[in-house]
Amino acid sequence: MLKADKITKVLKGNEVLSNISYTFENGKIYLLTGHNGCGKTMLLRALCGLITPDSGEIICDKKCNFGVVIETPKFMENETGYFNLCYLASIRNIINKDTIKENIKLFDLDNVKNKKVKTYSLGMKQRLGLCQAVMEDPDIILLDEPFNAIDEENLNRIYEILNGFRGKNKIIIIASHGIVDRNKLMIDETIVMDKGKILKEN
Repeated sequence: MLKADKITKVLKGNEVLSNISYTFENGKIYLLTGHNGCGKTMLLRALCGLITPDSGEIICDKKCNFGVVIETPKFMENETGYFNLCYLASIRNIINKDTIKENIKLFDLDNVKNKKVKTYSLGMKQRLGLCQAVMEDPDIILLDEPFNAIDEENLNRIYEILNGFRGKNKIIIIASHGIVDRNKLMIDETIVMDKGKILKEN
């Protein structure tokens, strides 16, 4: 369980999150929707600790491991995709190279893993970002506009991967202002945001 309890955040005099309360449960996929600037990304940042709320708190029922893609993934452009993933994995050192390679195949990046990231298309970089977010088997997955620049074949693959994590009792929170195929992605709850507030949930 992950809970936002009355969180408010003000940046440069602008209230970007306004008294947000919501409980996210394990084994569910949540879709955050709303126009650009409505607070989706800020909420994700607050949930994983990248920003600290001015009031309220984020509560997790245990020590939570997060897998995160927020905004455009950044990598060392002059290194290979495989090198980048190995470097990131070395920070916590909880997975081995075989696990990294398995995840590379999962996201259909095996044929470009030894190429420099600067040669990747935007869609490849997006998949590399998703790969780094899930390769350490996190409890909570936060994804900001994860489907941008993804072709249909890989989009269906990513839907399957996320549905699989849902089945493993993970919390998956996706922020997207675009169209998501609800026949393929098992969305449990949709949260509509505007001006830093939750307008509607269903």
